[in-house]
Amino acid sequence: MIVAMRHTAALAAAITAALAPCALASGTQAWEMSSYGDFVRGRFDGISLSREGRLSLAPKMETVFTSDQPVIWSVAEAPDGTLYAGTGHRGRVYRIDRTGKSSLLWTAEQPEVFAVAVDPSGAVYAGTSPDGKVYRIVDGKATEYFAPQTRYIWSLAAGSDGALYVGTGDQGKVFRVTGAGHGELYYDTGQSHITGLAVDSEGRVLAGTEPNGILYRISAKDKAFVLYDASLPEIRAIVPMPDGTVYAAALGGSVAKRAQSAAQAAQGMAGGANATTATTTITVEAQNTGPGEIKPPEPAKPQSPAPVSTPQVSTQFTPVVDAIGVEKSAVYRINPDNTVETLWSSKEENVYDLLALEKQILFSTDNNGRIYGLAPDRRVTLVAQTNEGETTRLLPSDHSVLAATSNMGRIYRLGETPGASGSFEAPVHDSGTASRWGSLNWRADVPAGCAVRFRTRSGNSAKPDRTWSDWSEPLADASGSRIASPNARYIQWKAELAGTGGTPLLDSVTLAYLPQNSPPVV
Repeated sequence: MIVAMRHTAALAAAITAALAPCALASGTQAWEMSSYGDFVRGRFDGISLSREGRLSLAPKMETVFTSDQPVIWSVAEAPDGTLYAGTGHRGRVYRIDRTGKSSLLWTAEQPEVFAVAVDPSGAVYAGTSPDGKVYRIVDGKATEYFAPQTRYIWSLAAGSDGALYVGTGDQGKVFRVTGAGHGELYYDTGQSHITGLAVDSEGRVLAGTEPNGILYRISAKDKAFVLYDASLPEIRAIVPMPDGTVYAAALGGSVAKRAQSAAQAAQGMAGGANATTATTTITVEAQNTGPGEIKPPEPAKPQSPAPVSTPQVSTQFTPVVDAIGVEKSAVYRINPDNTVETLWSSKEENVYDLLALEKQILFSTDNNGRIYGLAPDRRVTLVAQTNEGETTRLLPSDHSVLAATSNMGRIYRLGETPGASGSFEAPVHDSGTASRWGSLNWRADVPAGCAVRFRTRSGNSAKPDRTWSDWSEPLADASGSRIASPNARYIQWKAELAGTGGTPLLDSVTLAYLPQNSPPVV
């Protein structure tokens, strides 16, 4: 009996010793952010992220134009600097002059203007969908220019010889139009959609397609060469360079999303208005005070009704690729010797447009309307974030860059100098259990006239909501500011940068915390 009791006591002591580490208080832990990969997951407002992982004030961004439309699909610049923007889902074309003054130029009978182009003479062309037609707008009047008998006009490109190239869907054909009603089939790709068009320095047409993501170079009628057959479904943007290099952006298929929008908008317009017969000449209101709407013609007489053509729009489309771990988009460089390099790719973001500058390539995405810069060594910088749904188009301007967006159809201008202020919200950090917050430390270069301040907030839901604490009072001691946010499982910090004639540079941030004890598990 005594032996058994001693054995039981020894076993109990062994179990107690094994559990002792679990009963001790957890040690202090640290959440550190110091690299590009750490910071890029946050939310940017007037802040840039360098490829070395340093936060700074972004180029000054100002709103040039705000439409009353959800999306600006296309923007073209005339020789005199005037901008023309095609929108959805009410089929409008706006004119924005160099001073920023805007006016409604034209309202189409179709809900989407996916493509706008301007020829060397300054004439404006607009492609409508889902009853695909091209209109020419000159001196306040829009006339039907070309009707390829297709559903969608996805892209337009003006050649130096005065010809207009028209990319269509759902037949995947490129047309060459030399005058009103004078167009010919230039090349039939056998694909479903021509999603991008450009004309290179030698007058050759570059056409991107969907659903097989093929980039064609068309040198003459019915004569083409495949520059690249991408692994992604859609070639969206094409930028030819003077030396023969071509940059192209591919993504997982935005055609489905755009076509679905067109179908739904067309159904909405059909349900809200009576059918009317079409006219070939349209008088346009081009003043700020006028709506520029098309005046409906007189209805046809009952005894001899005119047939009304209603486009048969299918609502069955290939879904956009959105699988976790699968490449969603990429930026390619096709060299003059036809070799191809993948400069950037992403499993999280869709790329929508490209702009070639002297020292870098800019590209825009659907992640809060981000604009990235790609250097010759392929290292990426987050230049700016518009915080719109997508940045759909990029254009060069005088010492600046113009960016068109969706989810509110706006045009922004990015200047050459930094803005006066900006903020960065770190991604939410999960400490694993309710924790006591310690101090916040950071490393930054803060020139004279600049400042860096921090705030924190905490809560017990994974996504910040109204149950979270308010942002704290500013923390200004870089060597260690005590965190006042209440104990919780989740925490987030925000950096506020300001500068006059310069910008602070934030390198790293460390947040210390102490997880509360949890009962041991046997």
